[in-house]
Amino acid sequence: MKLGCKRLLLAAVAFGLAVPTTVFATNGYFLIGYGQKSIGMGGVGVAYPQDGLAAAFNPAGMSWVGTRFDIGAELFRPVRGIYHNSATLPVNENSKGQIFLIPNMGGVYQDSPKLSYGFAVVGAGLGTKYYQAQPNYFFNFQGRASEWAGVSLTQMQVLPSIAYKWNDHNSIGASLALGAQVFRAFGLQSFGPAPTGLGFTSNPDAYDLTNKGPDWAYGLGFRLGWLGKFYDDRLSLGLNYSSRVWMTRFKKYSDLFAQQGSFDIPPNYAAGFAYKVTPKFHVAMDVEEILFHDIASVGNPGPDAANPSSFFSLCPGADKTPCELGGPLGLGFGWNNQTVYKLGMDYKWSHRLTLRWGVNYGKDPIPANQVLFNMLAPAVTEYHVTLGFTRVIHDPITKYLGGKEGEISMDYQHAFNNTLKGPTAFGPSGGIVNGTNASIAMKQDALGLSYGIKF
Repeated sequence: MKLGCKRLLLAAVAFGLAVPTTVFATNGYFLIGYGQKSIGMGGVGVAYPQDGLAAAFNPAGMSWVGTRFDIGAELFRPVRGIYHNSATLPVNENSKGQIFLIPNMGGVYQDSPKLSYGFAVVGAGLGTKYYQAQPNYFFNFQGRASEWAGVSLTQMQVLPSIAYKWNDHNSIGASLALGAQVFRAFGLQSFGPAPTGLGFTSNPDAYDLTNKGPDWAYGLGFRLGWLGKFYDDRLSLGLNYSSRVWMTRFKKYSDLFAQQGSFDIPPNYAAGFAYKVTPKFHVAMDVEEILFHDIASVGNPGPDAANPSSFFSLCPGADKTPCELGGPLGLGFGWNNQTVYKLGMDYKWSHRLTLRWGVNYGKDPIPANQVLFNMLAPAVTEYHVTLGFTRVIHDPITKYLGGKEGEISMDYQHAFNNTLKGPTAFGPSGGIVNGTNASIAMKQDALGLSYGIKF
């Protein structure tokens, strides 16, 4: 059984390295949680490990789940819409492409009572696609752009991890974060120099700006975690720190992203608790801080809505070049850091059935004066509600793989529609507006299914 389990985990890690996970924005551009059990409880997991994806929240959690493997997928439907009342760039449209499949996978092998190792595959990303065949539609300035405009970003991290349980009540863990991401931009010719473009760069040779096809980047980071149990194991506390994942640059888009195509994965840290109210009823909560503002391409401000004669608020002097697209202080999306609150509960109805529900809230990271560039990335959802369940099964696959018990888990999540309104430098009369002339909106629904094996 041990040899078969090890082979299964190694094959799954290899699969995770080969296949990117495509997702779209929920908490910023990260999923609210990983795996159907976590998502059904609002995304908690730092102090309440439940399955093979424990390392995605806190590598120390692997010490408490035994040996198991989980694989699943989420059918995800984000509805994104934009509006811009502008003489230069008018638009009122929903993004095309509304349904996506998001896989997830993880496993843990308990080598001894003190030592466990395993992995998790986690993803993040965003994407939009707008029809802009009409002149002066969205970013089709003077009819010079493509028929379609948008972006697609897919991030993936594979987390080979180890956990050590130094006594009956405490464990520590560490993960190596192997990052990969792929990006594509299309239809953004109008981002180029004036007079044919909008002047976001003055470089006439800004060749690596748009329509270059998919470009890959790779990187490395780490994660550290602790989990402790108190009061006869009724109370669990956990901490997790995820470093920045330092990525190679997007060379095909070095004239679009700040610092010549740099797009690292932002650091984050989280604390959580779980409490066993009764032997059948648990309550868990996580608080997570995502440091989007640390990443220049995400955190640098976009075009200054208050100053249409100079888009570059980080360069108030005469030399604007460092703040142009691709520069060391280049235009970005203007995102703030985001604090996310997750609360979940589960109830063990019987030996074979566990029920879950949860809520998730994070104020959207986009300031109101940054709506223009964020039409390409309208990550404005804030409130999520979730439901889920797990059913223990006895199936031929589990028996064939030498497992003790199989599980089927499902979740449903809904993110309520949220609209962000703000000004741009391209108002109805061609200049700045005093109120608001643009808005971005998103709502989401998702349904997930996973299969787990306990060994």
